[in-house]
Amino acid sequence: MGEFSKTLEDFQKSAGRDYRKLMNSLEEDHCWKCPMHSTSNQANCKEVHAWLKIQKALEEGVWENIRENRSEDELEAITARFLEKRFKKENRHQDETLIIIKTKNGFPPDIPENSALLIKPQPQKVKKGDLVLIPLEMPCPVSWFFKAGLCAGVPFRVARAGKVYHRGALWYLKTVEGLEIPVPFILGVVLQVLDKKLQF
Repeated sequence: MGEFSKTLEDFQKSAGRDYRKLMNSLEEDHCWKCPMHSTSNQANCKEVHAWLKIQKALEEGVWENIRENRSEDELEAITARFLEKRFKKENRHQDETLIIIKTKNGFPPDIPENSALLIKPQPQKVKKGDLVLIPLEMPCPVSWFFKAGLCAGVPFRVARAGKVYHRGALWYLKTVEGLEIPVPFILGVVLQVLDKKLQF
């Protein structure tokens, strides 16, 4: 077994042990005072909570290690490549996925309020003139990187692509307002503005 595989195996065993410790800690420190304590075996809430916490700790631990001695541009590129690979894997099974969202105030003036937008999530390509959904805050908070998608509730705003270009290993988009953003950060591209009378 190579060193890489052995390290992953050791990590998996360690994560399993820590997961069990988290569940035991929940039982001792919190579960006894929870109204669901008597039904926790059916709800499996302790197992789910420990799983989410250890996953978050892993992601934040990796991010803290990556960001040491890295410039903002390098961190942006690493994050974009991470999202690119993640979306590519997910999109193998979701090529036909589309989302409809209803517009409210805060959208560009050329989009009628209370109309509906047909969205292609996590597009691999965008072009000049496209209307795109981008994270509300740039650079993105690290917690958003791992939500990584419109359906996960990442706050977004709408912008229009003024230019698309290649730099380094990534494609970038420059909005008409001048914001530069790696294409993997794009949450969705608007395919069509539907009739604002459409009922939900």
